[in-house]
Amino acid sequence: MRLCGAMVLVSAALWGPLAGAQDRLSVTGEVDVRWVYATGVPSYLDGGLGTLRFDPDHDGPRLGYALLASRLRITDILTLHVVADAYGDHDRNFVDLSEAFIEARPFPTHSIRWNARVGAFFMPVSLENRGPGWTDVYSITPSALNTWLGEEFRTIGAEVEARWLGASQGYLGDVALVGAVYGWNDPAGVLLAERGFALTDRPSTLFGGLGMPPTTFYHQVGRNPGYYSGLTWRHHDRLEIRALRYDNRADPSAETATAFAWRTRFSTVGARLEPTAAWTFIVQYLDGDTAVGPNSVIAEQFKMTYRTVFALTSFEWNRERFTARFDDFRTHQLNGFFGPPSNDLGHAWTLGWMHDLGHGWQLAAEWLRVTSRFPPRVEIGESAGLIESQTQVAVRYRFHLGV
Repeated sequence: MRLCGAMVLVSAALWGPLAGAQDRLSVTGEVDVRWVYATGVPSYLDGGLGTLRFDPDHDGPRLGYALLASRLRITDILTLHVVADAYGDHDRNFVDLSEAFIEARPFPTHSIRWNARVGAFFMPVSLENRGPGWTDVYSITPSALNTWLGEEFRTIGAEVEARWLGASQGYLGDVALVGAVYGWNDPAGVLLAERGFALTDRPSTLFGGLGMPPTTFYHQVGRNPGYYSGLTWRHHDRLEIRALRYDNRADPSAETATAFAWRTRFSTVGARLEPTAAWTFIVQYLDGDTAVGPNSVIAEQFKMTYRTVFALTSFEWNRERFTARFDDFRTHQLNGFFGPPSNDLGHAWTLGWMHDLGHGWQLAAEWLRVTSRFPPRVEIGESAGLIESQTQVAVRYRFHLGV
């Protein structure tokens, strides 16, 4: 985490001297203000075990988010990226960072293009969250899969990608291999055990937390570095297929005064197809397992498997975008602690509409319905089975500045 703080200081130090240099600095900002109507039980963000970001106690006008994504070109091949976020909830910091990293893009001298990142950033998994600050470009709320990845995961380390530019030489597409080594993600997995899957557009920040009391995710509990490796094939902008294997290599018996280490592993594969300029189809699947507790005493170890999949279709016409998505998710507790098992089972439907108002303004509306069953809800006086819905209408303003 010291690396992230150092990057912010470097950004501040370089801002002044480079502000007058042409094309050195660019800033993209976005503010989302929305009206919300929700049914169901208290959200996890407010101390309950609901699956949505908002609940009936938080209807009405709300700040969706405010973000600033800055890009500072240090040299011709080195760029500093910093993303600051605010969500208007009860996090420990009103404004925090979600990403802070230095990117190196050497000039390609042959058909292989190299790219490297060092710092804190989102892993290259999501096929939905392609907007500034890892925002969803198809709807207000991302899928259960990408909600979870935004909540519990951040690469704090180094990543290298090698991309073969086959499309430029007449082949069927580009192929990329990516690999990363990281730390400070040992607690990843705790949220699925405590709450199950959810659908929210509230990712965690680097120094903040989620829930009441806040759960924080970026700690180095043991000594083992984690890794992920992936493969991407892309045919121009029409078809993209991604696969990735993640393993934080945490020691499930390790703990500190503030966090436990969860050994979390998963594999994910997804595809995005855009057969015409108007239509987009996305499908993505993830499954894995997580465990906490000593390996030598199986009865005392909590272990759980999980999987989720979603399918999305989106149609864009002039200034309109219409999106429909179906999510299916489940977790299964194999052994572990006493009490109702953390067996989460559910599905969700999402319908979204976006309208480009012009001059940086956008109007977005979304209806989301989740049906789920999670037995631990009984312990806090809620029903194990729930049907929850959420309707949101958002007004967004985006601006871009460059010097």
